Parts: sequence; structure tokens; C-alpha cells
Amino acid sequence: MFKFIDWLLFGNIILLILFSFVAIASAQSHPLSDTSSSLAAAIEHLELYHVLQQLAWFGIGLLAMFIVLIPDYHAIGEYYKWMYVIVIALLVAVYLFGTEVSGTKGWFRIGNSGFQPAELGKIVMIIAIARMLANRTRGKDGGIRKIRDILPVAAVFALPVLLVMIQPDWGTALVYAFTFFFMLLIARTSIKLIIGLLACTGVALPAAWLIMAPWQRIRFYTFFGIQTETLTDQQFEDFSRQANQARIAVGSGQLSGKGLFSLGGESRLTHIAEKHTDFIFATTAEAIGFVGALLLIVLYFALIFRTMYIASRAKDDFGMLIVVGVMAMTLFHVFQNIGMNIGVMPISGIPLPFLSYGGSHLLTNMIAFGLVINVSMRRQNWGTSRTIGGGMRGMGNGRY
Repeated sequence: MFKFIDWLLFGNIILLILFSFVAIASAQSHPLSDTSSSLAAAIEHLELYHVLQQLAWFGIGLLAMFIVLIPDYHAIGEYYKWMYVIVIALLVAVYLFGTEVSGTKGWFRIGNSGFQPAELGKIVMIIAIARMLANRTRGKDGGIRKIRDILPVAAVFALPVLLVMIQPDWGTALVYAFTFFFMLLIARTSIKLIIGLLACTGVALPAAWLIMAPWQRIRFYTFFGIQTETLTDQQFEDFSRQANQARIAVGSGQLSGKGLFSLGGESRLTHIAEKHTDFIFATTAEAIGFVGALLLIVLYFALIFRTMYIASRAKDDFGMLIVVGVMAMTLFHVFQNIGMNIGVMPISGIPLPFLSYGGSHLLTNMIAFGLVINVSMRRQNWGTSRTIGGGMRGMGNGRY
């Protein structure tokens, strides 16, 4: 089956990861002055600690990706209940015994690195929801139409989301939510049922606002420009600065950029925090300019559209829904991260797939796209058209 690997998708992923090593090194290294042109000077200014950490996680992720390719994805799906129980146990354990990072208690410390169970939970949720939706829509042209069919699926989604929210990690919770509702829509769930679930979510928002950490509320206040009595002018300015500096950095790159490892600029002057993680796009756009940033966005579009194409050609509903879930997860990450870097979305701790520094997130994406390639490999000997109630009818091969 390995001869059926989708090399276009795999090559796209490798290109993004290789560029991430350069982007992380550029963001973290000491800038070169205009007079430092020798190779020795360049090497002396390099800061490779985070690059080597990311390289190690890439090796682990590559191994995990190829392990995921070995069994048929249906065999993996057979164990979705056990995987779900393990993830819930990890989310409870990390809340009780985990390490707090940037106000979120969501990490297990492993040496100099950390592991975030909520990242692994994304994959397990996609597999579980895909399996449950596929089982409930089998043989039904109209998709899910009854409340009794949707309630168990909603419960499987709600429990890990609540555990992630109390960490509190609202960015990751939004990823879960977007992925879930996107999968429901593609599975041709009744629009009335989806609207009902969204209404229930809306009713719960006031309670969710109460458990939100103060610094998370301030992020919303500053994004919408709301000045409250509890928010001082200094706090408002401090929380607005990060978003403002990111926008300035993106704009200062102009057409061709200031160059990787170069001196000057907002990111070089340390005006941007988390410049190798959450704000890697701003620091990279400053270095490579509008043209380079546009090429980077094109790579993400190619990744998403190739994933969409694989979903359209999956041999069954379960495989298609797995691929759709991974596509939705990736789409939300890309939109939210780039959006907050250019000031059109509120700041959240959502990383940019394959580019931001972070071991758990890179590992999650490698496994997730391993599942996508797994689905693609297993469709080779299956030649008839399939849809899930017409939900993906026609995508690719003349079917969309």
C-alpha cells in the first residue's frame, strides 16, 4: 500500500516543516549586522535550541505518521472508545497535576519539553465523531434527522471541550467546536438540529464568560476596543501592544521583506512576544515580505484543497469524515492564527500548523495527516462513486 502514498500532500507538509526550521531559527537567533557577512559570524549568531527541539519532534512525528499508515483506518476506528477514554483521563490528569504555561494548566512537563493532551484530543475526537456519524448515517440518504441520533454525538464532543475550557484554553476549545460543527454539516445533519446545538451553545456562553480567565476577557475587550471600569488605561495599552506590534511587523516587511536573520524591525527589536510560536507568521512576513507570505499562504491553500480532494475520493463515509475533520481543524488553525497576526481576529494561543514551534502540535498534525494519507491509500482499489447523503457529492473527479 505504501506505493499509493499521496506524495503531493506529503511533499507539501515537508516543505512547510523545512521552512519552519528556517523561520524558527530566524525568529530566535541574534540578528546579523550589515557588516557581519562572514560564515563564522553568521554561525555565531545562530540560536538553534528551539530548532533542534522541533527537529526531534519532527522525527517522532514522522515515525508516528508512518506507523498510522500501516493498519487500515477502519482497524484504528475500532478502538475509538478506548482512545476516547484515555484522552478524557489525560485531560482530567493534566488539570489536576499538569504544569501551567501562560495561564493555561494544560501541559505535562517532559524534560525541557511538554506534552499537551488537548492536542491529541483533537485527533481522537475526529475519529470518534467520524465513526459515530458514519454509523448513524449508513443507508440513510437524508443524513441525521432525529434528536436521539445527534445527542450521543454531541455528548462525545462536549465532554473534552468542557475539560479544555476549564484549563482554560479557549483557543483549542474553539478548534474542537469548529471541527465538530463542520463535520456535522458535511454529514448532512438536519440544519434544524445544528441550529439547535448552536442555540444551546449560545445559552451557555454567559456561564462560559464567568469561568473565563481575566486576561482572556481583556483580549476580547482590547480587540473590540472596549474600555471598561475594571480595565485601566495601562492594561488596555499593554494588551493591545502585542496585536499592534504584530500588524506593524507584517506591514514593515513590505513587498520583499527585510531578510531572514537581518537586523532591525519589530521582531528583531523584541517588540513581539512568542515570535517563534503564536506570532511566527508576523515575524516571518516581516522577513520575507508580502511575496513570501503570499507563497506561504498558497502552500496552506494547496494543503487544504488537496485534503478536500482526498475527502471527495474516500471509499466510505467514515474515511471521508476523518479527512473532513482534519481539513476543518487545519483550516481553523490557519485562519485564526494568520487572522490574529494581521489584526482581524482576537489573539488566542492557536499555533500555525507545521510552522509554529511546538512539539505536541507538530506531532498532532503529523498523525492527523497520516490518517488522511491512510484514507487516500485505501481508496485505490475502489472505483465506484460514494457520498454521504450527497454531502460531498461531486468533490473532485467531476463530482463537485
